[in-house]
Amino acid sequence: MEHKRKLSLWARIVLMALVLLLYPALNMLIDPFGVFGDPVFDWYSYNEYNNPRAAKIAWLEEHHGAFDSYIIGSSCAAAINPLELNEYMDARFYNLFSYGSDMHNYRANATYLLEHYEVKNLVLNLNLTEVSEYDIRKDDIHYRTHALVSGESLPLFYLRYALCAPKYAVDKVQCWLKDTWLPQEFDCFDVATGCYDKRVRDVEKVGDPAVYETAHGGDFQFYADPALRELPHLDQCIEDLTAIRDLCAERGVNLLVICSPAYAAQLEAYGQEALARYKTAVAQVVDFWDFSASSVSWDSRYFYDASHFRNAVGTMALAEIFGNDEIYRPADFGTLVTAENCADHCRRPLPRAEDPGVYTRDVPILMYHHFSEDEDGAVTPGEFASHLEALAEAGYTPVFMEDLADYVHRGGPLPDKPVCITFDDGYLSNYEIAWPLLEQYGMKATIFAIGSSVGHDEFYKDTQFRLTPHFGYDQAREMLASGAVDIQSHSYDLHQWEPFESGDKIRTSALPLPGEREEDYAAVLERDLETYEQERVRELGEGFTALAYPGGYYDTLTEVLIHQSGIPVTLSIDTDRRNVLVRGLPQSLYALCRWNVTPGMTGNEVVTMLAGGQAR
Repeated sequence: MEHKRKLSLWARIVLMALVLLLYPALNMLIDPFGVFGDPVFDWYSYNEYNNPRAAKIAWLEEHHGAFDSYIIGSSCAAAINPLELNEYMDARFYNLFSYGSDMHNYRANATYLLEHYEVKNLVLNLNLTEVSEYDIRKDDIHYRTHALVSGESLPLFYLRYALCAPKYAVDKVQCWLKDTWLPQEFDCFDVATGCYDKRVRDVEKVGDPAVYETAHGGDFQFYADPALRELPHLDQCIEDLTAIRDLCAERGVNLLVICSPAYAAQLEAYGQEALARYKTAVAQVVDFWDFSASSVSWDSRYFYDASHFRNAVGTMALAEIFGNDEIYRPADFGTLVTAENCADHCRRPLPRAEDPGVYTRDVPILMYHHFSEDEDGAVTPGEFASHLEALAEAGYTPVFMEDLADYVHRGGPLPDKPVCITFDDGYLSNYEIAWPLLEQYGMKATIFAIGSSVGHDEFYKDTQFRLTPHFGYDQAREMLASGAVDIQSHSYDLHQWEPFESGDKIRTSALPLPGEREEDYAAVLERDLETYEQERVRELGEGFTALAYPGGYYDTLTEVLIHQSGIPVTLSIDTDRRNVLVRGLPQSLYALCRWNVTPGMTGNEVVTMLAGGQAR
């Protein structure tokens, strides 16, 4: 009996020893924080979500040869696009931001980069919070700085992560099993650039303020602690900033300092006097670009939440720094602050909200299809003429999709009452009936033609099924030359007519097929876009500005892929909101709503519908 008890005790000891050896091995193989090279998953978008301070340095140890310039800052710096900086500065930038960072981390990162890597340019992004938080959460496993940067003992650093709770490894495996092509909360980093992967947030509905506030109203609260105004860590911040400046000077590294755009609630929490103290102290050390307070600060649509400005606003900031007049930004956006002009700069009162009429415009959009005197479901020539006459009398001025894109991206002009007139599908009646009437009334319209149907005036594609005739490229060139018509995309072949198709992969819209893998769907959509783009360039001389979704159907993945392809404007058939274009925000051009014009509607009914009323 005693012998059996001894064996049982030894078995338990051996089992415990195996467990103690197993779970460090599991942590090192699964590597949920990316500090061991992630040998199994190589999934640094997840590792950086868990702890960007450690995982990014671990990744850079293997990849720093691809870069010669770096961005340093907290999560606000994520909106500074390294690819845009590459173009402006002829450099190879990586964004080393990490959430929860402060000036202590900035100095440690800058020192490590400059002492161990090739560095030509360093961009330091300040976001005001550096003076209220300093060297915080340094012992938290999600915030611990890599030992290569902090100077901590490497063996001890690795031991901490080898012995961390097994739940982190389990969480990583579970997230991997539910990973998707689009980013989720647990893989929100773009590994190649170091930025946040904002593809999903950057296709959300932004223009209509009521819709945006309903979706994100709770995200714009900022905790107004009175202690913020004391700037408790100002001296430490200035000491670290001076050290970064001196180290860059010693090594011949170009230092660019940016004070990033801040939301109004954050500005008000600090107050003008405290902000002036901070900026004055910074200006005594370095010249810096100040974007913290402008009219942008008072419009939540330019921000993801109270602490983070949109990527598009980062684009505006770089355009101001480098004098790129092709990118819109408001007149009060950005000042180069020096020791000489800082006092005058700080004496200016904080700007207030600008009249939205200066930088936004409501643009209603009408949708037509076929025109005929006697066919069911078609608007008659007389009805269309009455619509054009009523629009003119109501003061509406038709504009093209390019005009919308120019207004948003470059700050171009739009009339006081713009309207877009659109025709879907590309019917021959657009050429024979609608075009002459447009010219007669001095109006213009955009035709969204199906690429595979252009020139098919008798049969559906290569079948013997008869169809409503579509115009061809010779007729398209005539209309384009008149200046009254533009031709845009309704997809090349994603608007198929099911009764006339064969096979089991019939696409009646731009949506994925049921059960279709995301990678396969992306390949199909990209191929369709590329085919039609090449055909339009060949036939009409330039690519597309806009795409109207076949059937009006789309989802988040569709929107991401369309805009990644370079098409800036998309149109739905939704009527759930106003189309409010916002200068500087590309998202305000996405999935625009349209009013469907049906047979029998009078001109007055069309005008009433555009004004937000009911047609009938």
